[in-house]
Amino acid sequence: MPPPKTRRQRQLAGPRAQPAAQPRPGAEQPATAPSGPGCAEGAGQQLLGHAVTATCWLDPDDGIQGHPVSVSFSGRRTRASGRPRRGDRFDRVETIDGLVPGSGPVSITMKVPDVAPGEWTVWARPAAGPGQIWPAKPLPSPPRPRRPGFGRVLWSKGNAVRTGNTGTRVTTRLGAVATGPGLVPASWVPMVALGVVAALAVQAILAGRAHLNVGVALVISLAASVAGAAAARIWYLALNRGKAGGIPTQGLCIQGFIVGAVVVLIPALALAGLPAGRFLDVSAPGLFFGMAIGRQGCFLHGCCAGRVTASRWGIWASDGRVGARRAPTQQLESLACLLIGLAALLLVLQAPRPAAGTVFIGALAAYTVGRQLLFPYRAEARRSSFGRVASMLAAGLVLIADIAVAILT
Repeated sequence: MPPPKTRRQRQLAGPRAQPAAQPRPGAEQPATAPSGPGCAEGAGQQLLGHAVTATCWLDPDDGIQGHPVSVSFSGRRTRASGRPRRGDRFDRVETIDGLVPGSGPVSITMKVPDVAPGEWTVWARPAAGPGQIWPAKPLPSPPRPRRPGFGRVLWSKGNAVRTGNTGTRVTTRLGAVATGPGLVPASWVPMVALGVVAALAVQAILAGRAHLNVGVALVISLAASVAGAAAARIWYLALNRGKAGGIPTQGLCIQGFIVGAVVVLIPALALAGLPAGRFLDVSAPGLFFGMAIGRQGCFLHGCCAGRVTASRWGIWASDGRVGARRAPTQQLESLACLLIGLAALLLVLQAPRPAAGTVFIGALAAYTVGRQLLFPYRAEARRSSFGRVASMLAAGLVLIADIAVAILT
């Protein structure tokens, strides 16, 4: 009869491996709680509370598609004495709805907030019932990218945990910087701020060339930006019917920003005595240059991610929880904004200029059409295809009419 294990040996060995039981009807499944950007946590807890993150790397099996893959994570705080208390252990199952064969390595990251700080031992195991196939091959660590690039830096992030009974030591981090592969903590706000600075700089130069009061124009633009940020949050809450938590910067919609900014701009320009059409035209290039920069923050933050794909044109990106090769929706939208901004800049600089307001309206309509074309490649499901088609047709008609007015006047 072997000697009994010490407490230290039991902690390193972890809980006994058992096949994951099938969920009972009506049973609560904590694993379905999101762990990426947008999860419903209090802002203070999400940013300043301690969190445990763990990442399991997988390689989809060829010929198996559409099967959900679940990974069971469990963890215990090391050096915890006495009975386990709240925040000293966790059990969670993370599920991917389906893998795409040939898409390359996939990472699934689990984040448990509000835990006791310190060192933890975390285990990861395939969660499959009896007779079920686990359609993925676990990888012991992040694979080495075949080509040099961001993958060498972004894949190594997070705490890679091997599947099996061997626990991995991890250390808690502040929730604000506890992320997984493919993400850069606190990257969205600086990139958006850089975009705003670039937009205002371009606008100031063009406003001076158009003989507008640069100081008044910048004050109005800053006020419109603040109103646009508030409207972007309201738009996001309306789309989600108020069911949105987390910090405010994790739920913003560019459509709301544009609407809110324009609503403030029009009366402000009237009070300042600035011509609205000319002001909007000189603002258009900077606006879209700023949006092109801000979309890179979305890529690094894990929002607005594309669908998982096996296409060689895909890029490896994360949606905050699952990292995989995806359609490059953020990069394509950023490129579209850059091209629209360049076209608007050329039109503003040419002499004679098009009719006042046509540059801004045409740029906005072109962006709307391009954005609607990209929506089917986004990871989040659209609620209605009719609204997308109607928006695209309306924007297309506005663009055609705008071009006709610019040519004929």
